[in-house]
Amino acid sequence: MNQTLDFKPVYPPRLERQLPVWRQFVGEMRRNPLLNWPQEAFEQPYWFRRIATLRYHLVSDPDAIGHVLLTNAASYAKPRIVKRLFGSMIGEGLFLADGDSWKDQRRLMAPVFTPGAIAEFAPIFLDVAKRSADQWPQQPDGRIDASAEAVRATFDVIGQALFSGETALTSDEASVHIHSALAGLAEYRPGVLFGAPWLDRSPTARRGRAGQKYLLARLTEFIRARQADPAPPADFMSRIIAAFAKTRSPEQAAKLSLDNAVTFLVAGHETTANAITWSLYLLSRSPAVQERAATEAKAALASGSSADQIAARLPYVRMVLEEAMRLYPPVHRIEREALADDVICGRAVRKGDVVSIWPWVVHRHAALWRDPDGFDPENFGPQVKAGHHRFQYIPFGAGPRVCIGAQFAMIEGALILATWLARFRFSPDLDHAVFPTADVSLRPQGGLPVRVAPRD
Repeated sequence: MNQTLDFKPVYPPRLERQLPVWRQFVGEMRRNPLLNWPQEAFEQPYWFRRIATLRYHLVSDPDAIGHVLLTNAASYAKPRIVKRLFGSMIGEGLFLADGDSWKDQRRLMAPVFTPGAIAEFAPIFLDVAKRSADQWPQQPDGRIDASAEAVRATFDVIGQALFSGETALTSDEASVHIHSALAGLAEYRPGVLFGAPWLDRSPTARRGRAGQKYLLARLTEFIRARQADPAPPADFMSRIIAAFAKTRSPEQAAKLSLDNAVTFLVAGHETTANAITWSLYLLSRSPAVQERAATEAKAALASGSSADQIAARLPYVRMVLEEAMRLYPPVHRIEREALADDVICGRAVRKGDVVSIWPWVVHRHAALWRDPDGFDPENFGPQVKAGHHRFQYIPFGAGPRVCIGAQFAMIEGALILATWLARFRFSPDLDHAVFPTADVSLRPQGGLPVRVAPRD
């Protein structure tokens, strides 16, 4: 293990004991669930909570996680409360589907996410990263918001790869609506919990509904036009629409294409952007690690290889990215509802109970990591990684429902990060206090101002 890293990445202070449930719906804890965790949760394999009529089993034991997500996955489905929360926006797409519907969609979309298909889009990752970095020398005082830059870059990637740059879906206005929709979905909402939507009248909820309305209208128009186009561009959406059209009516194909387009557009850029952002936060405070990653990046980019081959030449950059996703997992919680009685960690699980797996907790658990809150890319060196339990690191989920776009995200993140590191040195803006906050994904509150200086 690397012993030269002497800074502790920021995380919210941990409670001495679990607070009453009602506190989760009040004030900052409603907006940021990372504030609700006691220290004991990072030391125990199992935690039980009641929230209204719901029974929650919070599981951090890797064997139990594997039981829920893989070996007994057929007995666990997306919870009804999650479907109520996300259904108005995501519909019946891959994220929320279960059973035969999920299997059919996954099978039809698998060819769109093969290594060969992703390699076709890798040049977009490099081009977007270069164009964004070209603007930085013009910034006053050499200061940028790394979070905003990462969001803008990954949004540009998704816009080009999925929609061939369709302006109605890739504009700054669309980006604002996506952010509002995400914040509205993730806020702790008593209306969803108690089945009374009239309770959800917060400003965040109202902006979220407006964002959803905007996105669904624009995407519906886009898909109709794409279906009518006799020679559509060979982007992700064309391939997905064509895949669904093989077995479904035009109306059904349009609906499933819409549901999945929302998922890819909203989650596909936000999660990758946050992984890049947290990587830059960690690197800006670890100069030796940053220099090693930058040296590797410059050599890979100068090799004259194709974009996908460059990605294969970035093992250390990938280690940094993986460690950033350990400390700040893009998807910080995974939940399943028991379809039958079961036993987890020796505790009875009833049909209808919710099993909650938080990568935020698992990835910082004292029983699983040598220095759980420290930053060390060597956690993902080949030898150390080989000793990991299969289910102690789950940034993209696990089992048959592991994120279908995981490799797309990893290659995109590595190439963007490498391009930026090869051209610029990053240092912290000490006037800004970094603090993690979580909605659908996990981001630094108020962005991530950093200073950039061109490398020789």
